[in-house]
Amino acid sequence: MSRRRAGAVPCGPHEPSGPSLFRSVQLRMLGRMLLLLVLTLGAVTAAESVLLSTRAGERIDARIAQEVGELRVFLDDHRPAVNQPSTGVRELMEAVLRNQVPDKHQTMLTIVDGVPFRRTAIPPPARLDTDPALVAEFAAASRPAFGDTHTRAGHVRYAVVPVSVEGDHRRGVFVIATFTDREYAEIADTIRVEAFIGLGSLFLAAVVGWVFASRLLAPLRLLRDTVRSINESDLATRIPVHDNDEISELARTFNAMLDRLEQAFATQRQFIDDAGHELRTPLTIVLGHLELIDADPADRQATVALVTDELHRMNRIVKDMLTLTHAGHPDFLHPADVDLCELVEEVYVKASALAPHHWILEVPPSPELVTVHADRHRLTQALVQLAQNAAQHTPPHAPIRIGWRVRGGTAELWVRDSGPGVPPEEENRVFDRFARATRIRRTAGAGLGLAIVKAIAEAHRGRVTLRNHPGRGATFTLLIPLAPGGADRDAVFSEAR
Repeated sequence: MSRRRAGAVPCGPHEPSGPSLFRSVQLRMLGRMLLLLVLTLGAVTAAESVLLSTRAGERIDARIAQEVGELRVFLDDHRPAVNQPSTGVRELMEAVLRNQVPDKHQTMLTIVDGVPFRRTAIPPPARLDTDPALVAEFAAASRPAFGDTHTRAGHVRYAVVPVSVEGDHRRGVFVIATFTDREYAEIADTIRVEAFIGLGSLFLAAVVGWVFASRLLAPLRLLRDTVRSINESDLATRIPVHDNDEISELARTFNAMLDRLEQAFATQRQFIDDAGHELRTPLTIVLGHLELIDADPADRQATVALVTDELHRMNRIVKDMLTLTHAGHPDFLHPADVDLCELVEEVYVKASALAPHHWILEVPPSPELVTVHADRHRLTQALVQLAQNAAQHTPPHAPIRIGWRVRGGTAELWVRDSGPGVPPEEENRVFDRFARATRIRRTAGAGLGLAIVKAIAEAHRGRVTLRNHPGRGATFTLLIPLAPGGADRDAVFSEAR
């Protein structure tokens, strides 16, 4: 019996369910948002409940104190004057109750000689005058005081004020009581209503958050669907980007990655197609002659020479294709400061040995030290290729000019021949791979020379141009910006020759 090691997963293809994956992300986003809202709502509700309860207690005490103050003012105003009949405690208590209006959840009562006398007409939540122990406690008060007690209607906050009248031996007590639980019950009702409103807001926030999370994750769903739809034969799909947020930036980065992949696959396919197309003929020639080789030394020597020549041509084709394949790679160039005058003079010396032509070096009237940040080897390769191309299409001893100058922040390096020029119908495709003129063959190889020149120019953030003069020659010019990184690229492209 086999055992699966801890942490191992089953073999075979496994693709996570897309909708459940994003639904879990969406649920986690929504859950965390709602959790934050719930915690915030709970904290706010608790703080509000404490604050309202504290203020309610302060308000109750303030109202009772106000009632006591008004009572004292009333008693002072209704004290009997000198030489006037004395008013008894009972009469004074009745007068007080007639002039006092209790607040909500409040009641007032009077006690004379320990016996309940009168109370306000509005029925209280609980009768305090029917509780003998509470009445006795009220009647025993010898001075104004505040207190708390519990009744069947809940907690009660009260104040007792003893009342006496000169000439009346009876002793009265005025009681102001507030049923605080009723006050706090209103606060609780308010908090409860706010809690229901908060729950409704949470539900609305959940719905809106679900919609927003769905829209927010829409680019990720597009990213997922795009990844699933990509294969080696279809790399053209891109994610539409409309915003400037982080997810949109991710989509842009992914699109850029797809661009690089598409270019890499296109380069690979083109290399394979080019190799199959260009190598088929020399391979056929080599195989055909090797199959027909005989024992005659002369024929065998001729066959070996022919096969060797074809193999050398195949080697050149492969090298040229590899050059074009690596043209888009970061290590294609190894730039450094290059002296233009020295570079062109070296190319002129090398080109003079290519063919018996009248080679002419064209330089500025008073050349100064001008440097360009470029790859010296690649620029030499491009200029030598142009010189070789010119030598193949220029009559013997006819002039071929190699020169340079600087204009508008751009280095111009050219090769001008005296041949028949390029047919007008071929001008637009002369720099394409494996392009050969139909009437005049511009290259003796596989048609990759000018394509390599173009790739080298574009790798330097420049370009190569053609000025064609049918019947009188053609001028190929490399336009390379002097500043590194293509700072003068716009100026380069505005210099149309």
